Amino acid sequence: MRDIVAWVLAVEILGLAVLPALRLFFANRRDAALLSRPVGLALAGWLAWALSLVAPFGFSRGTIALAIAALAGVSFYCRRRGGSETGPFWSAEENRAAIFFWALAAIFLLIRAAVPEILGAEKFMDLAFLNSLTRSTDMPPADPWMAGKTINYYYWGYLLAATIAKAAGVTPFVAYNLAIATFAGYSFAAAACLGFRLSRGRMGAAVGAGFASVFAGNVTGAFDAWAKPFARDFDYWHASRVIGAGDTINEFPFFTFFHADLHPHLLAFPFFLAAFAVADRWIEAGLPEARAETPDSKPGAGSFLERWAPFLLVALVAAAAIGANLWNAPAIAVLLVFAGAARTTRGERLPRVGSALSGALTGAGAVLVALALTQPYRASYQLPYNGIGKTHATSQILEFLGVWGILFAVAAVGLLFSAPEDSEEARRRRDFVLAAAAAVCLAVAFAKKAPALALILFLAFLAGRAAWRSLSRGGDRPIVFAAFLCLLALGMIGGCEVVYLKDSYGEQLHRMNTIFKFYHQAWPLLGIAAVVFADRAWRATRTPRRSLAFVLVLAAFAALLYPMTAAVSRLRQRDGAFSLDARKALGRRNPGDLQAIEWLVENARSGSVVMEATGNPYTEFARISSHTGISTVMGWANHEGLWRSNLPEVATRSDDVRRFYSASDPAAAREILDRYRVTYVIVGDLERTTYSGAARVAAFPFLESARAGATAIYKVRPRT
Repeated sequence: MRDIVAWVLAVEILGLAVLPALRLFFANRRDAALLSRPVGLALAGWLAWALSLVAPFGFSRGTIALAIAALAGVSFYCRRRGGSETGPFWSAEENRAAIFFWALAAIFLLIRAAVPEILGAEKFMDLAFLNSLTRSTDMPPADPWMAGKTINYYYWGYLLAATIAKAAGVTPFVAYNLAIATFAGYSFAAAACLGFRLSRGRMGAAVGAGFASVFAGNVTGAFDAWAKPFARDFDYWHASRVIGAGDTINEFPFFTFFHADLHPHLLAFPFFLAAFAVADRWIEAGLPEARAETPDSKPGAGSFLERWAPFLLVALVAAAAIGANLWNAPAIAVLLVFAGAARTTRGERLPRVGSALSGALTGAGAVLVALALTQPYRASYQLPYNGIGKTHATSQILEFLGVWGILFAVAAVGLLFSAPEDSEEARRRRDFVLAAAAAVCLAVAFAKKAPALALILFLAFLAGRAAWRSLSRGGDRPIVFAAFLCLLALGMIGGCEVVYLKDSYGEQLHRMNTIFKFYHQAWPLLGIAAVVFADRAWRATRTPRRSLAFVLVLAAFAALLYPMTAAVSRLRQRDGAFSLDARKALGRRNPGDLQAIEWLVENARSGSVVMEATGNPYTEFARISSHTGISTVMGWANHEGLWRSNLPEVATRSDDVRRFYSASDPAAAREILDRYRVTYVIVGDLERTTYSGAARVAAFPFLESARAGATAIYKVRPRT
């Protein structure tokens, strides 16, 4: 309970630090309250990281406290200079935002507490990075799976999670599970903020946007849940491997948070959504009517607060989204260029086209600033990709609908019903245009031999038509922005039918990572847009509400089947009391390993290196380094090879680990330990079963017993 209380306090303090400035930026309490928690973490995390590059005490608890204090000081200064605020500091809007955030976080907290163990899939990797960031003070952090190297992976999201953990003083064994729930809550709040903004304050749209972005399941998951409702052995995995007979990854946000790999796409998700909410406000603040409604500010404040502070805030939130997951960079770049153009198209000083171009350059400038803010981080990272290729596989229509059917249906119905025609002649003209567009989409899909393109292009046509109609009638910012979200999502989805990013996964899996990363970004954008279109259709005077209600209720029911069944299944798998501490499960599984891990956490000095068994990924190899953050000679070689473009040293290290545990010559074994500056040697059940000579290690004269037991620890004596 102490860990939970400390974590909650840290999350709330981070949010309160930026709340005054966000109220000034958004010019309302609601949006500021919803976004304060994720934005507070993004800004404090960046500032703590930046300070750690120059401060003598590095990335420490003191640095984080200094960053929060500085952020709070700047925030309150901006609020004071920007204008006087009336009313209490905390109001009903802040209460509502807290409910949005903590209610969703509590759901995933309960799911994690039922089965808190950090085991399976890539959880060892995620725990290793979280431990390394929690343990490290130097930046970039040490690679826990390749001693002597720094992490060559986008570690920014782990740094943000470690920021909360360090501030709260919570061990990574608990922080891992708390982070899953917290980032889910961040994401729901950010999506709800967009829902509120694009529906002009409607609660139903806000809840719907959060639900579609974070909690909704897909069609395949609905059928799986219908076949085995609330079964203890429900196969939640199947719904994420739909397209291409399992050769692609089709994760959607609920699966991501439920599966609970603390991966970059999960860690970046709330900041990705927050970037869109902040950009939408940036657009709104640039329009003439918004300028007229801005509260009076104090003399001399306008030049910075009204121009550069919002620009810098947009760039900082964008930097968090890009830094946590570099796959977000293209979408964020398009967003900022669009936002820059959109916020000036109704300006009075320049012609419409010139104004848009000028604004687009401002947006491009925000992209450059976001990249500059993360430059020291990216400078230490080498991309393991080799360009763009033309895909030779496309999605089958039923498989495609198995992923996207619900969101496509809601978006299409919302777009068709949201702008009913006034006359019979207009309806006939609309029907002709839609039929012609459908024919063109089918022709293109047939020519490209990509059947899913027909659906993608037709929905894109509907979204583009809605934006055009809105702009031709004076511009309705929420509809135009929702159409932009829809078109951006469809661009990413459709792009996967044409091209892929070349990586190291081989010919059969060439589309796997591309679909995985871009589908995951597209899901919340399409989901929020679909909810906004449906909300607008519901409010349209000529909408056949019974038909629309039937579609929406059916879609909501289908979207709920998978998450409800998966959650109940997980709760039924609980073995023992609810807990968030993964050590309890590890202790039941292998008490010797747990005792060795706890000893190392307590006694190993900074810069220590362990020698332990290495082997196949998605197993318990590298368990000591993963659970301590202490670097090992080689962790999962498969993953290090992917991150480092199959660097030959990866194979060399794996072979050296095997040679050490199989060595009969002490001199040869000592040479290997010296090469990697090994401090501790581990001999547990995994080493004994993997290497036949592991038992001989204890006899080496240069090793002294540091801890006896089922998992023994030997300290390497220094050479004399």
